[in-house]
Amino acid sequence: MITAALFERRDPLPRGAVPARTAPVVAVAAEPRHPSNTVVVVLRRGAGPGETVRAVPDGGPPSGQGPQGFKAVLPPLEEGRQLDYRVELTRAGQRLATLPADGSWLTVTGGPPPPPPPARPLETRSTATGVPRWGYDLEFFAALTVNLRPEVLGETPEGYRINFLVDSGTVVGPRIDAVVHRDGGDWMCIRRDGIGVIDVRTTYETSDGALILDRAGGVFDLGPNGHADMVAGRYRGCPPFYASPTFMTAHPDWQWLNRLQGFGIGRVAMEKLQVQCDIYIPHVLDRLDDG
Repeated sequence: MITAALFERRDPLPRGAVPARTAPVVAVAAEPRHPSNTVVVVLRRGAGPGETVRAVPDGGPPSGQGPQGFKAVLPPLEEGRQLDYRVELTRAGQRLATLPADGSWLTVTGGPPPPPPPARPLETRSTATGVPRWGYDLEFFAALTVNLRPEVLGETPEGYRINFLVDSGTVVGPRIDAVVHRDGGDWMCIRRDGIGVIDVRTTYETSDGALILDRAGGVFDLGPNGHADMVAGRYRGCPPFYASPTFMTAHPDWQWLNRLQGFGIGRVAMEKLQVQCDIYIPHVLDRLDDG
């Protein structure tokens, strides 16, 4: 029989009222350490189907020393909405421990949203030196993987056009687990300098049934010979692309996505037409010269 323990880390697990439209963090530790340890957060919303969010390793001591940290992010809640969850430690498909230890559920409820920070007047300052004025961070949102098939329109007055249509795809991250619907795609125009102008329209379907529209523009750099390669049907290399996705949904549990601006970076494996994109959410912080 395998013996293992799962316990709360620095901060207590979220319970009770949490600020609406914020994403509570679940931080736990498992002992003893093992490379096959997996931690998931099991979610339920009323009588709806269960969901799981996989926790990611969260630093800690070097391998073989001390407990093994994991962290997951619960989905944001609108004010008044409720979510039950518990944390499970598994290894090789066997459940070893839970939090709460008796396998019951913890409940969080969306409370009043946090008050906005006090408005600060923008100061008139010289920008002649060309230095950045605002700090920022990038929150990892999801890893997007999409398999495509080409629909060639050919040379048009705007440039060489290829519709790259979705065959299959997934969007997986700390706050989302979704598939990409077929037949969305990228209505791409390839310029003579080898730059593909991105025009993406795709639909995600999450594990709880939400439909999310992803619209994105951006740049796909096929290189100086990219136009000639596309015209000749030569799909080769792994060129980079940069995208600016925004999201739109009517689902009440995913309204927070409507407010976000994404930033995607990645590459396309051209021989198999597979997009591998990491999506981040940028956040503006305080002025760099405030302190």
